[in-house]
Amino acid sequence: MGGDPKVSAKNEGVIGLLDKLEMAIYLLVALFLGIMALMTFFIVAMDLTEFIMGPADLSIIDIALNSLLVTLIIAALIQTVIVYIKVHTLDLRLILGVGLTAMIRRVLVFGVEKTITWEQMAVTALLIFVIILGVYLIDEKKPPES
Repeated sequence: MGGDPKVSAKNEGVIGLLDKLEMAIYLLVALFLGIMALMTFFIVAMDLTEFIMGPADLSIIDIALNSLLVTLIIAALIQTVIVYIKVHTLDLRLILGVGLTAMIRRVLVFGVEKTITWEQMAVTALLIFVIILGVYLIDEKKPPES
């Protein structure tokens, strides 16, 4: 019933190769996310330099804050990838945190956009509510620490 040892050794070799390929993909994703985070820091610095050197305009601060929130989203995605690489499970709180940051960014973008429908605002509010509810429910299920 144990099976052919050659076949199981082959399967272990294939599984090991797929594990290494998966790890390489996640490391590549983390590398690209790191490069994107550095690029967004550069964009934030350019926006703030424009605010300091140019005429006083609060819309530049809004744009810089929007770029900074994109950086935070990318940093949280990097953290999610690192946690997955370490423990091979996804932390739902991290993922929901990324979603909440993205929704807050969306609310800030509403301030810059000229035409926003009530449907867009309602969907965004509903998504924020669902994400906050998800975070609350995850924390409720967590066993108390002794």
